[in-house]
Amino acid sequence: MKVLALDYDGVIVDSVMDSLFVSHNAYLKVYRNTKKKNFGCKPFTFHNWPIIKEKYKKEIEDYRSLRPYIRGATDYGLIQKLMDEARHIRNQQEFDEYRQTATFDFQNFHDAFYEARREAQQESFEGWLSLEPPYKEVVRGIRKFVQEGIKVMVATSNRREYIARAFPPKYYDIPIDDEDILDNRFGEDKSSQMHHIFEKYHVDYRDIYFVDDQLAHLEQTQKLGIQVFLAGWSYATKQQKETAQGKGITVIEEEERFYLTMKNHLLKRW
Repeated sequence: MKVLALDYDGVIVDSVMDSLFVSHNAYLKVYRNTKKKNFGCKPFTFHNWPIIKEKYKKEIEDYRSLRPYIRGATDYGLIQKLMDEARHIRNQQEFDEYRQTATFDFQNFHDAFYEARREAQQESFEGWLSLEPPYKEVVRGIRKFVQEGIKVMVATSNRREYIARAFPPKYYDIPIDDEDILDNRFGEDKSSQMHHIFEKYHVDYRDIYFVDDQLAHLEQTQKLGIQVFLAGWSYATKQQKETAQGKGITVIEEEERFYLTMKNHLLKRW
């Protein structure tokens, strides 16, 4: 048996706008007495969102440029803080060092982040879906693999309760059972999620094929013997792609190459 494990954000969906929308509102809740320099001091709503996108194009691009360094929910708050401080981050190491030294209310932001996502879904679920459109070729590939009998799972630092609502046929039609969505309850450390797959399905680590957009997660799980692949179609930087290739990590540059690349690797025999 072989298992194909996919990260969600940045692999199956482009969630950069969702994370911006939600993290801005969460940041305002946690730091309500601080005047926010970027995106104004009012919460985002689906009513004002079209205006926000037009008014803050540069800030949105600045936010997007920091997205490759994200590992978990609290890091989105650090992006908001970095932008308010006008701090320039050039690579993952600088981001991680900033995370270690920043004065930041991680726990309260974590809670506020998921509360803000819940509120966005309640305001308009369809509106929230529009913030994280699927990578259509990846979703098509998932459907093909499931039809071919491949076990496909999600390994995410997101929360199952929020993303699984998008999986039914009326929305994204992603045929993955809820029990096969490993979320942050299994640990934001992707190695913990891979270990759960190893124990649940009694597969060798080398029979787990893991696709993520975050290089650090792949470096971490590669040590277990897992076959790892960098999603080059989303947020990974040129530097991250070059580093991945230097470490023997396959980079899939385009979502259109997802199915055939993974199919070829899944067909290999050890």
